[in-house]
Amino acid sequence: MQRRAWLTLGAVVVGGAGVVTYAVASPVSGPAADGPRTKRPVDVRDMALSAAGSGSGTRKAARLARTDTEEFSLLGVSWTGAATGLHGTAQVRTRAAATGEWTGWRTLDVSPLPVDAGEPSEPGAGPARGASEPLWVGPSDGVEARVVAADGSSTAGLPKGLEVSLVDPGVTTAELRNKVGAATGMSNAAFNAAFVAESESPSPAVAPTPLASTVERPPIVSRARWGADESTVAGSPEYIDRISTVFVHHTAGTNAYSCAQSPALIRAIMAYDVQTAGRGDLGQNVLVDKCGRIFEGRAGGTDLSVRGDHTYGFNGDSVGIAVLGDFEGTTSTAAGRPTRAAVESVARLAAWKLGQYGGDPTGKVTLTASEDTGVYAEDEQATLNVISGGKNAATTTSPGKNLYSRLTEVRRYAASPARDSAIPTADYTGDGVSDLVAATPKTGSGWITLVPGGVNAPVSASKLRLNQASPGVPGAAESGDQWGAATAWGDINGDGYADLAIGAPGEDDSTGHKDRGAVTILYGPKFDTDADTMALGDDYNPNSARFGSTVAVGDFNSDGRADVFTAATGTGGNWAARFDNGHEVAGDLTTATGSLAYADATTGDFNRDGYADVALNYRDASGVGKIVWFRGSRSLGLTKVSTLTVKGGRSIAAGDMNGDGYDDIAVGQPYTSESGATAGGQVTMVLGSSTGFTATGTKTIHQATSGVEGAAEAGDAFGTSVSVGDFNADGYADVLTGAPNEDITRDGTNRSNAGAVWLLKGTSSGLTGTGSLSLSQDSPNVPGATETDDKFGSAVSLTDLTGDGYADLTIGTEGEDTGNGTLLWVPVQNGTVTTTKSTYYGLTQLGTSTGARLGQVLTP
Repeated sequence: MQRRAWLTLGAVVVGGAGVVTYAVASPVSGPAADGPRTKRPVDVRDMALSAAGSGSGTRKAARLARTDTEEFSLLGVSWTGAATGLHGTAQVRTRAAATGEWTGWRTLDVSPLPVDAGEPSEPGAGPARGASEPLWVGPSDGVEARVVAADGSSTAGLPKGLEVSLVDPGVTTAELRNKVGAATGMSNAAFNAAFVAESESPSPAVAPTPLASTVERPPIVSRARWGADESTVAGSPEYIDRISTVFVHHTAGTNAYSCAQSPALIRAIMAYDVQTAGRGDLGQNVLVDKCGRIFEGRAGGTDLSVRGDHTYGFNGDSVGIAVLGDFEGTTSTAAGRPTRAAVESVARLAAWKLGQYGGDPTGKVTLTASEDTGVYAEDEQATLNVISGGKNAATTTSPGKNLYSRLTEVRRYAASPARDSAIPTADYTGDGVSDLVAATPKTGSGWITLVPGGVNAPVSASKLRLNQASPGVPGAAESGDQWGAATAWGDINGDGYADLAIGAPGEDDSTGHKDRGAVTILYGPKFDTDADTMALGDDYNPNSARFGSTVAVGDFNSDGRADVFTAATGTGGNWAARFDNGHEVAGDLTTATGSLAYADATTGDFNRDGYADVALNYRDASGVGKIVWFRGSRSLGLTKVSTLTVKGGRSIAAGDMNGDGYDDIAVGQPYTSESGATAGGQVTMVLGSSTGFTATGTKTIHQATSGVEGAAEAGDAFGTSVSVGDFNADGYADVLTGAPNEDITRDGTNRSNAGAVWLLKGTSSGLTGTGSLSLSQDSPNVPGATETDDKFGSAVSLTDLTGDGYADLTIGTEGEDTGNGTLLWVPVQNGTVTTTKSTYYGLTQLGTSTGARLGQVLTP
């Protein structure tokens, strides 16, 4: 494949091999102007293995000595003749391009093959080769390989033509944001335009008419968007009569990838399948990454019955769905477990495809094997679950024991109303990584700053700052609007990009009603062109209503598009929910008169019925904290159900903290006066159940709880902010909470209101203080130092901003630098909070205003 010239931006030292350059996809010549950028193409390089002693006694091996290479990210071993099995062990070592460090030996997965495997099965495909499963290793520039025969004493038992195939997945336009941000010279609007322009795959010339499904179609990233090289595809798509079965697989290899790298990983797998293994195209029909993003696999149309090459003997009756990752390993490590997001997206896909043919996700079907699969002989009848694992039908370990054990949940979810629901997302750029909103509502009319997530860290160079004077944003920027006082992400229009709901409780209307309030909805990815406004209904008193004091986004009626909930805290507080089809429901929060305060709302499926619910926290006019449960449903959308016996506080967040499948809530209760909290404040966990919230299992964590650092002192305000996420990817949601009024003494001097945060772990029994972690600006390896009135922990976010599957810590410090405010991002790497790589984002990085108190509002 012809290689292109690229602008070299830097160099790294790798081992003893000297200096190698690395490049980003930016042309050598041409102005840095808005517009599409040329892509670095996919490249496959093959290196032959030769017979040699392995250096371990009499054992012999086919080897490739340590070799410097051009950059690659995926590799595998292949050999002549696909029907020839590899009776031995294939192992590789690679050198990371960024650090120059070599990995240990890693064994490649070589699954047993059925007897008839390897015969060309696709028109136009090249000679099929035997091949290991591909292994994603990330950007690397050195390789070493060995293949040892089963008896270890000779290479005579190894197949001929052994090669190591190295795949460079290239770079697409859409991936440039995470590589170099604004340094490419492309504006945010130009990047977004590029994403949209790449959103469609070419249609096949001859294809059957798509069948309507009884289930909503989930958003799917097309082959054009993830960068498929259509010039390498052999032949034309084939179509089968009907889809009777869904086979679930995994891609094996590794789980150590960022979701921002998913397109590159799929491009590399495609190149390996086609150019190394000799397939005509990707074998799988659809792929899912650990963040729940869905990708078109084999060409021919996702809404059609494309014949895949995924499950020997049954490709003519089925669709193949593969999850990116390896789920055969031990569940004692997070890497071996499929994520909830991936499991639910597999279920959505399965339900949608089966809905085209009247299939029952929980049923069984009898099929006839078209060839010997190693499990069934040719023409043998096979009775299978309609949703099955690949190993149910053929000789393979796919989808790995840990994903296989979740197929019961896949079937349940696929048969529930949740199958139609919008996929939760905070990714407005469409690059696979959640994006952060930092609002400064008290600066002028109010501002929001959008910071895209990135493979290595949030990308401040690609920030986007908006107020009501920005192009495409409705309304006018008027002092006191408090635009951004509340924000929430979700896919409101169902296009796969996150949209943003923004509350402005200080908005005046055009007829003289002060602080009537409003909610703005901006639609990603092109915020400068798509927007909507949600206003207080005419049935409610508009005077000082403060509509938009809190917002939450979730699919309350499971129609495939997220809906918006908001509350007004003015006299006679009320709530409202807006749905995609234009209708709204609304009602009173309380029959009592008087203003409410500290409204905060969160969404989750608390009774596991398939519809998103809302839990609303507020303080009533008498000064008592309340929590109200609103239940979602197909017909009514959202209805007020009950007020919990647990008191409200100042913050609330949702997630499954005990891993039972029901979402729970964590309520931050910083003050005794409104919630009866322990002196110093507390966080209370309330569990969800089949009947909604239950008092059973309720737990309260504070600074006097065993395992929690510090002392419960009046005024600490522990629980002022809470956020829920899974920092160690163990399947139990954890809680990050802030105590911005915590006093810290250093060098004999008390620094009042310096602030601190605590990371509390979720377990099978729910939230616990055991193993908790406390951080302040005086903690080891945390940059900076505590100062009076910093208010570290004024806002918190426990969200994965790198796409690696581990939630990171983002901590607001609104009083830093005499009220300028700042954010501290603390990455979590492989489940470990890594303070040594913490980064501050303040005025310099985000362009916020002096005195803006950055760190007041963070979303998600």
